[in-house]
Amino acid sequence: MQVLFVTGEYPPDIGGVGDYTARLRAALHELGIDSEVLSGLHWDARALLALLHRAPKTGIVHIQYQPAAFDLLGDVCLMPSLLRLARPAVRVVTTLHDARVPYLFPFAGPLRWQAVRLLAATSHAIIAADERDLHAVGRSELQVPIGSNVPCSPPVDFDRAAFRARLGLSQDSLLVVFFGLLNASKGLDDLLDGFERVAEIRPDARMLVLGGEVGTSDVTDRATAAKLLPRLALLGNKLIRPGYLEPCQLSAYLLAADVALLPYADGASPRRGSLLACAEHGLPIVSTLPASSAVGEAVLAVPPGELAEAVLRISTDAALRERLRRAARELAEHSRWRRIAEQHQALYRHLC
Repeated sequence: MQVLFVTGEYPPDIGGVGDYTARLRAALHELGIDSEVLSGLHWDARALLALLHRAPKTGIVHIQYQPAAFDLLGDVCLMPSLLRLARPAVRVVTTLHDARVPYLFPFAGPLRWQAVRLLAATSHAIIAADERDLHAVGRSELQVPIGSNVPCSPPVDFDRAAFRARLGLSQDSLLVVFFGLLNASKGLDDLLDGFERVAEIRPDARMLVLGGEVGTSDVTDRATAAKLLPRLALLGNKLIRPGYLEPCQLSAYLLAADVALLPYADGASPRRGSLLACAEHGLPIVSTLPASSAVGEAVLAVPPGELAEAVLRISTDAALRERLRRAARELAEHSRWRRIAEQHQALYRHLC
């Protein structure tokens, strides 16, 4: 079976879509499905010509749709239609990493949404982690979680108490972790508002910020980071920000935390790799409404103004902490890359 992935970013580019595609390809390889990648292009009409050059005559072309990764251009939305005409034996699968609209051109208005609907309608199958994205494009097909982008594999000599002590934390200190790029979709002002309130009540609380500042493809990330960094600096010694970490060290920091605070602007959902990484490490997770039903049991989802109270409640309620930890591990088990790859394999075989 020939599989070609079309993605706006791919390692060494920094970004969730590229990381997801690389991990999916590796998991599919273990199942005996090899693939190629089309990436690193100008995503205008030239990309359509490149697609025709690279697309197999039979098999699967799998588009990883996120408009920011495709330079906010709408040409990617024409790819399934083009392949239906030029490669009728090829089956097109589109994964919606979100259902946002491309830019197209000034005053495009409703045409932007119609471009996404065209992409969905002309694909042979649609995959999404969040059921709300499927509903938005009028499809009700395969819902598959993103999968953790950080395996739970700390250094072999990892000792949680000793690690926390090196960070200046006592056994009773409250360590709140945020993991992810400094992206506008991450509700970063709500994050800091919430933590500042926590720190007023718990002076021993510390904020651990993990992950890079900006992704490769989203041009708004740099502006978001520039706005946020002065607020982070005001936290002083309450902020722990170790910078770039190898996966095993990143895993150690996640295991050292007490609660994850992930206030996504569009609510908690299984299309957030950072949420799945925190679930992989058994962390109780506080996030924002509206929450996808697929993560509901593993997340304490509240309005943005109640984030601090939710964190403090977890810190004092052992039964709640344990329930959320157990549900997080169950979510992580459901989101193993092997399982994700098997769902893709079954879909590919069905289409071919």
